[in-house]
Parts: sequence; C-alpha cells; structure tokens
Amino acid sequence: MPQSILDLVRRLPQSAAFVTSATLDVLAWNDLAAALMEDFSAVPRRDRNLVRRVFLGPHREGRRLYGVSDSDAFARRAARRLRAAAARYPDAPEVTGLVDELLAGSPEFAALWASHEVEGPHTLCKTFRHPMVGPVVVNCDTLDIADRDQQVVIYTAVPGSPSEEALRLLSVIGTQRMDVPH
Repeated sequence: MPQSILDLVRRLPQSAAFVTSATLDVLAWNDLAAALMEDFSAVPRRDRNLVRRVFLGPHREGRRLYGVSDSDAFARRAARRLRAAAARYPDAPEVTGLVDELLAGSPEFAALWASHEVEGPHTLCKTFRHPMVGPVVVNCDTLDIADRDQQVVIYTAVPGSPSEEALRLLSVIGTQRMDVPH
C-alpha cells in the first residue's frame, strides 16, 4: 500500500477511515476507526477480514457486527464483493480458502453465494450503535485504489450534529473501555 494512502487515512482525525483489500481484509485504519468499530491491532491479522467477521465473527444473537444499522445490506455487499474477488482471482488460495470456510461455516453466506449476485446498491448513510456513545449516524464514502484492488472507506458525520459530537468524544476516549468494575 502506498505511503500516501496511509498518510491520508491518518490525516483524517474527524473521520473514521480504513483501507480494505479485494477480499475485505482490513489493511490499515486510523484511531477513530478503531474507536468506532474495534481496535484492529488487538485482533489477529486473520480475523481482520470483514467478510469473516460478519458471517463467522463473535457477535451476540440478533446483534450484528459493530451494531451497524444496515447489517443485512452489508452482509449482501460483502458476499458480492468476495464473489467479484473470486472472479478476478480464481486460483488464489487465500480467496478460495476464505470462500470455502464461509460456505462451510455460514448458511447465510452459502445462500447469498448461491444467489450469484455481483453488484448492488451501496448504502451512503449508516448508523453504528456504539456501546459508549450510543447511535452514531455517518455518511459512508469509498475511494477505489484500482491498481491495488483496494478501497479506502471513510465515515463522516454531518457538521454540528450529535453524531459529530459522538465522533469527537470517541476520538478522545479512543479504544479505552469504560466498564465499571463489579
């Protein structure tokens, strides 16, 4: 990944930004993305894959990854994006291995994979239900890095909104846990 992309992600202190690969591996992120979503540095590299996390990850019954409002749409989009990667890289073991793992471990993924969808609408606004600051409504923009088959994802809040204030608070508290000891 070019240093200029890493610099871009780190220079967006009021936006949660991260970079993903064609298979949705999280490759880089800024501090606010870690605070809003999860501290990716604390997650084993293999488990930083958003497709794996949405279909096989540790989430409570009835609650999706990061408490995001469009979790079903994201799951469909993730499956479509992985299908597109599989079409581009049919012999890549990391792609075929991930697909096989998801087919074996997730009936939901298997059903989406069987539908053969490749493209679909992209949600431009989503709501994260953060455990410390509550709902955070963000606009979602993606920048394609075509020559590297990567994307920069940027979440921004409307200026002056409660969500902007929530992101500002998250930028201060970061990934600290505020649990009260029992």
